[in-house]
Amino acid sequence: MNFINKLKKISKSKSFKTLIIISLSKKIVMIAVALIFSQSIFSQTNISGKIFDESTKLPIEFANVTAKGVATNFFAGAQTDVKGAFLLKNLPKDTLLISVSFVGYDNYEQKIFVDNSLKTINLKTVFLRGNAKALKEVEVTGMRSQMRFELDKKVFDVDQNIASAGGSASDILQNIPSVEVTNEGEISLRGSTSVEIWINGKPSGLTSDNQAEILEQLPAETIEKVEIITNPSAKYSPEGTAGIINIVLKENRKAGYYGSVQAGGDTRLGYNISGNINYSSSKIETFANIGFRSRVRRNGGFANSVFYPDDFTPTIFDQNDPQKIGYLNQNNNSEGRSNNIFTRLGVTYHATKKDHISLSAFGMFGGGNNLSTVNDSSFVQNIFSKTTRQTKGENMMSGGNVQLGYKHDFSKTSNLDLTAAYNIWARDNKSNFTQNDFFLINNDSTYPNSFQRQASNMRSQMLDFKANYENTINEHIKIEAGYQGTFSFEKSPVETYSGENFDKIDTLLWNNFLYNRYTNALYTTYSGKYGKLNFQVGLRGEYTETYTKSLIFEENENNSDFLLTKKFDLFPSAFLSYEFPKENQLQVNYTRRIRRPWGGQLNSWKNISDAKNISFGNPLLLPEFSNAFEINYIKMWEQHTISFSGYFRNTDDVIQRIRWKVDNNVFNQTSMNVARSISTGAEFVVKNQLWKILNLTTTVNLFYYRISDWSYKVPDTEEIILGKMQDNFSANVRLIANLMLPKKWFIQLTGNYNTPQAIAQGTAKARYSLDAGIRKTLGSFAFNLNARDIFNSRARNAQTFGAGFAQDSRNWWGGRTFSLTVTYSFGNMKQDLRKRQQQQNGSSEEQSSEMSGGYDM
Repeated sequence: MNFINKLKKISKSKSFKTLIIISLSKKIVMIAVALIFSQSIFSQTNISGKIFDESTKLPIEFANVTAKGVATNFFAGAQTDVKGAFLLKNLPKDTLLISVSFVGYDNYEQKIFVDNSLKTINLKTVFLRGNAKALKEVEVTGMRSQMRFELDKKVFDVDQNIASAGGSASDILQNIPSVEVTNEGEISLRGSTSVEIWINGKPSGLTSDNQAEILEQLPAETIEKVEIITNPSAKYSPEGTAGIINIVLKENRKAGYYGSVQAGGDTRLGYNISGNINYSSSKIETFANIGFRSRVRRNGGFANSVFYPDDFTPTIFDQNDPQKIGYLNQNNNSEGRSNNIFTRLGVTYHATKKDHISLSAFGMFGGGNNLSTVNDSSFVQNIFSKTTRQTKGENMMSGGNVQLGYKHDFSKTSNLDLTAAYNIWARDNKSNFTQNDFFLINNDSTYPNSFQRQASNMRSQMLDFKANYENTINEHIKIEAGYQGTFSFEKSPVETYSGENFDKIDTLLWNNFLYNRYTNALYTTYSGKYGKLNFQVGLRGEYTETYTKSLIFEENENNSDFLLTKKFDLFPSAFLSYEFPKENQLQVNYTRRIRRPWGGQLNSWKNISDAKNISFGNPLLLPEFSNAFEINYIKMWEQHTISFSGYFRNTDDVIQRIRWKVDNNVFNQTSMNVARSISTGAEFVVKNQLWKILNLTTTVNLFYYRISDWSYKVPDTEEIILGKMQDNFSANVRLIANLMLPKKWFIQLTGNYNTPQAIAQGTAKARYSLDAGIRKTLGSFAFNLNARDIFNSRARNAQTFGAGFAQDSRNWWGGRTFSLTVTYSFGNMKQDLRKRQQQQNGSSEEQSSEMSGGYDM
């Protein structure tokens, strides 16, 4: 009811009504334009026929039949039914090349002239001849290149990523060039954490608050590819100054039914089992997937701090510095297990040749527990102390996405695409803190203990509506326009109790944070082509209302007003592309982008899970705005590709984590806008196919980052923290090698190296990692053995400096892990293929009926 009431309030607002009227008017205009430009250029001639097996004289189901225009760019396709029949409709006046193909048979081609004299052309029955060589080749599984280029993005096909088999989405992202994943699950692209994570082209409810947990539980085997969009056009949301990482889930569309079952385990005692099935025909496409995963997560680290007088800021870390007045040494370790069920299902119904309706959903349900321990020892002002703080945590998470889509094709060149999506995520966390202290003061010792419990129940919901109209007027002009409305609601209540029995409410640490954001956007793009020059210009306008409210103990959410901010912003984009002779291409583009602070960054509530490192949000944060420029050059040969990307991004009001020392050796940290930053760099990608068995993809990312001078006034005090200008040149190198050996053996290596990098108040040290995997296929089975973090080196090392302190820290996660995954594939297409092979080899019909097979996907 609360959610419905919120929607009612939104619908009553003047701004919402105005935008809805504008949106409806826009849709009416677009439909009218579509009708004008969508006059049919096709005649009503159809071609029908039947496809049979030459030897058995039986019909062949699911054979592919295509018609390609010789004088025009026309192309159409169909598949045969159970009787081997097909029908190609609405063919133009042209000479058409009719092609028939099916795995295990010789291809068939025939030219037919269509002149409108006949409504239907009936072909003679086509008999396909079986090809023993083709049958043999089907059994040889290849491995395609994992990286390819498209006009506005780089695409990484990860469904054959051996090193991530049995892993999660986070594991896959760790092996994507220019992408980094920390042990807290924070994701960065080209050195910037201001990046949006999408699933199937939409935000799907992923925010900085929950994306780490969702990606950790999203099974790698459900992911088909990852798209890196560093400079999206006006069609896309401008959120994320570094760009968009779009995770595309598998949704195979091949005729017939097919699927697979997978099970695996690893040396951390984690395990998984999953299954999927797909069915496609000319009218309907369906898929379903369900899997269970149990993962064990281990991480740890240390943070050693040296203290100085508050008016002194050190520049190096030295635990033996005679100028120090004290120290604090901390080490931590954590281990936990999570159990999760992930399920997906979807259906697409082709109601007519021009109308397509789709409904899809995915859900995630599960929970886990975690035990972490922090030990610290300190000596300040002649007081020696030791503290052990233990946290026992339990969490439950559930949520998912439901999406309804409708697409109408006005013609082959214009369409209207409507989608509506609903996302909901719920996360319940309970943490019990037990702290044991030891103090030694003037040879007198004390042993005080403290107990605390925190419970949080985060709820987030999102509604997303999108209408997109596209019309390719001719080969030189294309227009696109649309509306997108996104309405998100978040509620994050936190309760804290103290006492040995956790029976006392800690009113100062009780909080309920409400965060709602409503965004309405209109956009348009215009694309053109003159000779070898392609261009696209676009403009997107967004009106955003943000509501925040932070409630204290026993304060009713209806008794106080929201803090409301309203803002209208324009986001232009421009793209140029020129095709030079001999497979050379040059691209130049510009976009304006934004990074709005998320809920947790705005909440002033203090997180005390680590009593010596207290973090809280800043309700006065402003959004970041960036201007991004990029130039791309691509040169292709038959076996090699070289790509160069040069980029420049200047950002105002950069959001960074700021840390400072307070009394009793306690550090506070929060987020703030620290003036301006500049990021510039170059990315080189080299792809090589060597000796037909080795595929190499090498990426080198060189980037320069600079943060200007900044200052921050500590709330409720007169203290001002100053930050000096920092700049740093760093590089990332990543190599992916795929080796294809005889008898279906495959080896994959993924290596990564990062040079030191500047961060706020310090430097992150160099780091490296190596993963490896081996795959062997035996009939319908595939075996994957992989090793992650072979050198046990996946960690973050950093040194930070501020007024009165210097700190050296290391945080590691995961560690060396070996895992084995077994996959069994099945499907009707390969069963039919084996039957034909047996028939050609003289096998009896009875023997073939007893054979069971699979379809290698």
